[in-house]
Amino acid sequence: MTNELWAVIAFIATFTCLVVMYRLFGRNGLFVWVAVGTVIANIQVTKTIEVFGITATLGNVLFASIYLATDILNDVYGRATAKKAVWLGFASVIVMVLLMSISLGFKPSEADIAQESMQTLFGLVPRIALGSIIAYILGQYVDVYIFNWIKKRFSSDRTFYIRAYGSTTVSSLIDTALFSVIAFYGVLPNPAVMEIFVTTYVFKLITTICNVPFGYLAKSFAKDVD
Repeated sequence: MTNELWAVIAFIATFTCLVVMYRLFGRNGLFVWVAVGTVIANIQVTKTIEVFGITATLGNVLFASIYLATDILNDVYGRATAKKAVWLGFASVIVMVLLMSISLGFKPSEADIAQESMQTLFGLVPRIALGSIIAYILGQYVDVYIFNWIKKRFSSDRTFYIRAYGSTTVSSLIDTALFSVIAFYGVLPNPAVMEIFVTTYVFKLITTICNVPFGYLAKSFAKDVD
């Protein structure tokens, strides 16, 4: 299959799983989604692909789903709950980096087949994770703040899309700029870093535009979950 088809599959699978997690487990399902999604996205982002004729990193769809999860938590349960999810995602990345760094420190046996691959993958993760952590915390806090600012002016369920689009458009710009510079500056050529920034931001915007219906679907059964 082509990368473009995989991109469509990844989008549908990601946001369907988010909605199912919320439907089955309520706010705890979204907490788990933020924690697990942040870890997986930081692993995915080590892979660079070409899709729709441009270079991009993986993880964009999953990162966008994390923003939607915190927007739902913010809208349904309040700002304090959304902040709790942000810090849960932060803690999950710290734990992943710490434990995987310790794992790489073990001397492999002669029969081992995983060390080289793990070193290639998780050897990059600390710097990427640093960029992700800084960008994630600042971006999410901006998202929560702007979401609440807009909510004071457009508070009905029908205007959820205004809050989601408005907050994510600004926060994703900050998030993507910080991450691209910290994670890739000096590692990749400057034009490649700029291309990753532009394409990542564009993909996040497109994903945000397309994922808000999933947010409405999740919110539609908010009364049936905790």
